[in-house]
Amino acid sequence: MNPRSSNRPSGRTVVLAFAVAIAAAVALVAVALIGRADSSTSATPTPVVDLDGIPQDGRVLGSPDATVTLIEWADPQCPACRIYTEDFFPTVVVEYIRPGRIDTEFRGFPFIGEDSVKAYRFLLAAAAQDKLWNLQEALYRNQGGENEGWVTDDLIRELAAEIDGLDVDQLFADAERDDIVAEASNAEAAAQEAGILGTPTLQIAIEDDEPYLIQVGDVDQLRAALDDALAG
Repeated sequence: MNPRSSNRPSGRTVVLAFAVAIAAAVALVAVALIGRADSSTSATPTPVVDLDGIPQDGRVLGSPDATVTLIEWADPQCPACRIYTEDFFPTVVVEYIRPGRIDTEFRGFPFIGEDSVKAYRFLLAAAAQDKLWNLQEALYRNQGGENEGWVTDDLIRELAAEIDGLDVDQLFADAERDDIVAEASNAEAAAQEAGILGTPTLQIAIEDDEPYLIQVGDVDQLRAALDDALAG
């Protein structure tokens, strides 16, 4: 879909038939996976984007004055979410978030397995220190195979220790908090109740309007969707 204003219903509320929504979710994953059909799960050794100096507030990365929010629904084990983080997200940060044009919000949909839920618990714990996006990026760079037990305490401790300003002991303590454990455990059901059908799912919210779904297959289409939202 070409994300132009002519394709967006007035009021910026998108209501999609169930089959169309499934196709949209599958299409983004398929496009991403085709591009890396032969890639391995080897780690990317260095950060793919510099987040230093960008405000973070819980799940949100970017200026508190931004009126356009890019919402990312993701599972820490999702291979296509890793592709989004490594291939799409740096452009979003450099061109839109760092200049203060938009902000972005992470919403977890940890449906793949226990590693997904555990990783999301630690992302929520990192959000308590306003470091969710740093740990998210690090986890995706070091993503292992689905449900292979790669989300270990040792890995999280190693990655967290490399993030400036993140108290590792506090991170582990917060990951065991009752409210964080409950939120992570219930996140799959909450995402499904919100109509999210797969990961990554991207939505745009403008000020207080209801978020609407965008379908993108490359960075240029994502730019077009964001530019359209900024144009009002």
